[in-house]
Amino acid sequence: MVQEDRQNSENWSVASLFVELRPVLVKYLSARIGDSAEAQDLAQEAYLRLLRVPDPDLIEKPHAYLFRIAANLASEMRLKRGRQPHLLDGKAIDSLDDGGAFERTVEMQWALQRLQKILSGLPPLYQAVLILRRRDGYSHAEIARKLGISVHTVHRYLTRAVAHCRADWNETIG
Repeated sequence: MVQEDRQNSENWSVASLFVELRPVLVKYLSARIGDSAEAQDLAQEAYLRLLRVPDPDLIEKPHAYLFRIAANLASEMRLKRGRQPHLLDGKAIDSLDDGGAFERTVEMQWALQRLQKILSGLPPLYQAVLILRRRDGYSHAEIARKLGISVHTVHRYLTRAVAHCRADWNETIG
């Protein structure tokens, strides 16, 4: 097997690789970049780059070398796409109407991160009272029993926690 690989690597040409590997290479590139027309262009560019190698006799594994060139071309294309509007069926993704779902998702993630930061700035008992009331739905009396404090203290901590959160929130968006 090793002897056969050595013979294959010594007796190769770009033309033989083109005939043997072009369909597989195009399929490989299509899977990596998601566009069969661009994959064919990249495959062609990979063969051209292989032709430009100054001393092809130094290439021990031409199949692997060709696929490495192709992988590098696919990576370059993905990087270029990152700097340009993404395309989907010829339309810029930015122009697709998703009903604002993407924007709402981003806003919701930002809001949750901001809320976590605001809550982390509260004293631990204030956090506990606020979470038990707003998230878990406990009554003031249930919270007082759980935390071992008076109902009046629960009311006072809740009022202060909500005021703190509102002030921080308004400071963030204002």
